[in-house]
Amino acid sequence: MSEKTDKSLESPKPDRKRGKKASTNELPMVDLDAVLGFVDKIEADGLQTLSQQDVAKRLGYATQTSTPFYRRTVSARLFGLIDTTQGVNLTKLALDYFKPLDEESKRQALFTAVRNVVGYQGIIERFSGKRLPPLDILKNSIEREFDLVAEAASTCADVFVRSVKSAGLVKIDGTLGAAVEQPSSQPTSARHVSAVATDVAPALPITPSDASESHYLTLDAKQNRRVIIQAPPIITGSELKRIQNWLAVQLHVVESFEPIEGDRMTSGENNTDMEGTS
Repeated sequence: MSEKTDKSLESPKPDRKRGKKASTNELPMVDLDAVLGFVDKIEADGLQTLSQQDVAKRLGYATQTSTPFYRRTVSARLFGLIDTTQGVNLTKLALDYFKPLDEESKRQALFTAVRNVVGYQGIIERFSGKRLPPLDILKNSIEREFDLVAEAASTCADVFVRSVKSAGLVKIDGTLGAAVEQPSSQPTSARHVSAVATDVAPALPITPSDASESHYLTLDAKQNRRVIIQAPPIITGSELKRIQNWLAVQLHVVESFEPIEGDRMTSGENNTDMEGTS
């Protein structure tokens, strides 16, 4: 009798898989090429400024909370290609790609889009100058770091590899670069500018005549979150305002991280995740 009582008092073993997410809004679940096609359709069909619900309907999706539309919208935001603060709008980065002033702007836009994904920055820095790891190793790393189920982590790993290849970050020998490779004919100063790995793209173009300085702002030392801007030491008030407006478009700004934690989906696609994005 006492033996049965002791067993009934034993605590159940914790389920290690409990709490793992089947989806994430921290990493793209749609690769860069597919997202570019999605954003291009929004621009070509003149859907900018429409609500997400209207955009979804016009593009043939069931609703704005349907998995294909939701994942494309989240991925496009993470890459910094659309802004959903008021309707669905293309960012300056998207225009740099779809309506570039020169070929280099288009190439640089792809690099910036990949670097815009905060979750990618650690992976890129970890494997910069090295061969990309096998897909299953990358999947395991993502699964553990972002607390995802295996299937979701596998999707994110595949999307990462496809995206960095589309952005031109994978060299011919299979190693991962921290910047887009420049043609050998490019001037040294131009190659240096493109090689600057920052959390945000340089606000102003750097030319040989500029005495540029790098400025660092630590957002969270524990999580190694910081902003790096390379700019001339002296700028005008109007230029400062342009930089501030540019950053407001390029960065996905939220009030705090707490609401995002509560909105994360735990199984499949959750309709509530889209309510705060329109």
